[in-house]
Amino acid sequence: MIAQRLTQRARCTLQRLRDDRSGLALIEFALVTPIMLVLITGGVELANYSITSMRLSALALQVADNASRIGSGDPLAAKKITEAQVNDLLQGALAQGGNMNINGTYSEKQVSGSNVNKNKARIVISSLEPDTHTAHVGRNYIHWQRCYGRATEYTPQYGLEGVDNITGMGPTGRQVFAPAGTAVIFVEVHYRYEPLFPLIRPDMFGMMTYKDMNSVAAMVVRDDRDLSQIYPVAGVTASTC
Repeated sequence: MIAQRLTQRARCTLQRLRDDRSGLALIEFALVTPIMLVLITGGVELANYSITSMRLSALALQVADNASRIGSGDPLAAKKITEAQVNDLLQGALAQGGNMNINGTYSEKQVSGSNVNKNKARIVISSLEPDTHTAHVGRNYIHWQRCYGRATEYTPQYGLEGVDNITGMGPTGRQVFAPAGTAVIFVEVHYRYEPLFPLIRPDMFGMMTYKDMNSVAAMVVRDDRDLSQIYPVAGVTASTC
């Protein structure tokens, strides 16, 4: 008799649970919320990464354009460039970068849970010029390079100062070369990306991790330039690499 009552009572309880719809929306919300959060944060991170990439590209192009225009002297003579002008150009890159913290540091989270201070970026300016060696007809060489930014771990990726007998500079299939009688300013910007929502497991969400970003740009020198050297200025330290 008691067993029958217990069975009856259990059936009634299960029937009430089956017919109860009062918590259905809450359950659905609880199931969907994690997925929505992943989609929202992923979308925001993708937008931030894309904007950062565009800003890096614009910065590289602006630095190359500015470097192709600097110089002073008689309008009828080849313009000379000085170390002071190059330094001013690099300082201008800091202002153009805005809140990208080009010459700063940041704190990067590690798998262990600790933070490590790291440098943010490095800008490399190269003057690619026709190779004057008689045995290197139609070839180029890197006459000089100047660098800016604390992240010295980023080194020039497409040749070092003094390298000669090269076809040009740049990624494979997209190399640039200097026309006869002038130079091409080639700029590399190396940057460490900080995600808005940092995850230290790149195998899970590769975009939402710290990563290196690189951008290049090139501009032909606009005016007749004295290619013999960058002229020193008293009291000015060259921004050598």
